[in-house]
Amino acid sequence: MSYGVQPPAKKPSSLPKIATIICSVLAVIFLLVSATMYVSARSKAQEIEDMRAEIQSADAKTVEIDSKITSTREQIAEAGAKKDAQEWCNDVTRENSDLDKLRSQGNALKSMKQPTRDAVQKLCPEKKSFAEAFAKDAKKGMVGPESIQCLIDGNTMTFSATIKIDAPSVLALGDMDVTVEAFAADHPITDSDTSIGSTVVTVSSSGTGPLSVTLPGSGNETDCALKPVRMWPTGL
Repeated sequence: MSYGVQPPAKKPSSLPKIATIICSVLAVIFLLVSATMYVSARSKAQEIEDMRAEIQSADAKTVEIDSKITSTREQIAEAGAKKDAQEWCNDVTRENSDLDKLRSQGNALKSMKQPTRDAVQKLCPEKKSFAEAFAKDAKKGMVGPESIQCLIDGNTMTFSATIKIDAPSVLALGDMDVTVEAFAADHPITDSDTSIGSTVVTVSSSGTGPLSVTLPGSGNETDCALKPVRMWPTGL
């Protein structure tokens, strides 16, 4: 009988367990990293989307502001045009219808910007039509007396004549009232002489109108003259 000694049994290796733990830890870390990256990516995407929305909102506000600026500018321009037009309309009146003045008013109308002319058309269309017609027909001798006669009777003098308008565009608007100044002196009439009175003659659309007026004088007059100084549409 032999007595032998058995060697002690080997303990299982702990390496697989460590490896499993390590793999599990790594897996957890990977999952955490992946989750973090996913959350970060979604956050970044949301950030980009928010920025895009902000940019679109800013663009919309910019368009709105530009629209308001444009509207304000248009309102300012419209108000300015209306103001200039009103001033022109106020200046064109029967009392202010000297022939030279009408010529300058017509030229002012021609030089206006279109918005101002449009405003004039709305505010005083008849005055605009008259000024345009006058400017179109304006020339030397467009209105004047014909067949002048002067009759002295004591201290009065009676003037007779025919007032003629040579202005087709003006006469197309209808009858015209022409203010005529009368001159009388004991010498040839010059530009330095002062009128002794005036009268208004209605010239029909045919182009002529009769003048007859009696004015006080000295009785010593040897010369007389008539000078049209103003013109205005009858009834305006």
